[in-house]
Amino acid sequence: MTQTPSLAEIFRAVPGLQSVEGLIATKFTTEAPQLAKIASYLFGLGGKRVRPALTLLLAKGFGIREPTQSLVDVAAGIELIHMATLLHDDIIDRSPIRRHHPSPYAEFGTNDTLLTGDFLLTRAFSLCARLDPFIIDATEEACINLTEGEILETPLYADTHSLSTSRIIAAKKTAALFRLGARSAGFLSGLRGDSLEALARFGEHLGVGFQMLDDILDVISPEETLGKRPGTDIRERKPSLINVLWLESNSPLATKLRKEPVENEEEFVQKALAELAESSVIGMARLLARQEVEAAELALHEAVGSASSQGIEICLDALGAIKATMRYTLERME
Repeated sequence: MTQTPSLAEIFRAVPGLQSVEGLIATKFTTEAPQLAKIASYLFGLGGKRVRPALTLLLAKGFGIREPTQSLVDVAAGIELIHMATLLHDDIIDRSPIRRHHPSPYAEFGTNDTLLTGDFLLTRAFSLCARLDPFIIDATEEACINLTEGEILETPLYADTHSLSTSRIIAAKKTAALFRLGARSAGFLSGLRGDSLEALARFGEHLGVGFQMLDDILDVISPEETLGKRPGTDIRERKPSLINVLWLESNSPLATKLRKEPVENEEEFVQKALAELAESSVIGMARLLARQEVEAAELALHEAVGSASSQGIEICLDALGAIKATMRYTLERME
């Protein structure tokens, strides 16, 4: 049986990704060694580089054969913004683990980690400021969406959430950078009008699907796969797709999500994970996530068709890699 390649394996050979990573590393230069240390620590933890890789692949798919400096700049800027949000998220969530290692928050403390996030955002803006006003405006919009999504993600004991609000949060907090990468790649490739907007919709649907997948994996994957303890969203009472669906199932155990967490909740978390494994919740979540990924593929086809009518040359191997990414996402839900 052929094993599905990981996203890191899919993206390893993406043209321009090494240039993006090299550019990011140059942005850690500072007269304050602690900022560089924390940024380098996070960067060294790895990651799939999904956002810059998709940006590069889409640009290749729509005609940019060799990555331009503008394309490398925008891809690096998007990853720097993502890194900043990871630092800030770990502080907000008090996360002790990031990718199987102590999180920067746990390793370096709140103040220094927060300031490093601000530092990386500023470095990202320095890259975006070189680009066309369209991309500058799109970057501003994405960053506003990120902060809106973060503040809207109130715990279930503080606010009432629904499937609708859960998706809105995912679209803002996670999909904003996917959408930015898609819009930027399309714009730099010469797309305009309906084809560009279709590509932006592709990015949003794919980003929401990825977030839904993360929500599912949080309750079905072991710690060695997740890089952190499973059930994190349950502990933190987040309005994740799983938690909202579980509440809507009218499970008596799920009602505890509407109460503030207390110390020593592991018994509740383990009972919750066991109940979810036997319920219809995970199957419903998989269906919703699959619908997002399928909507992403439809939007991609729309962008390709519209672009082709304008004479844009489509590089099928790049689009094939993007479709492989979507297949990977779906297969992880099985």
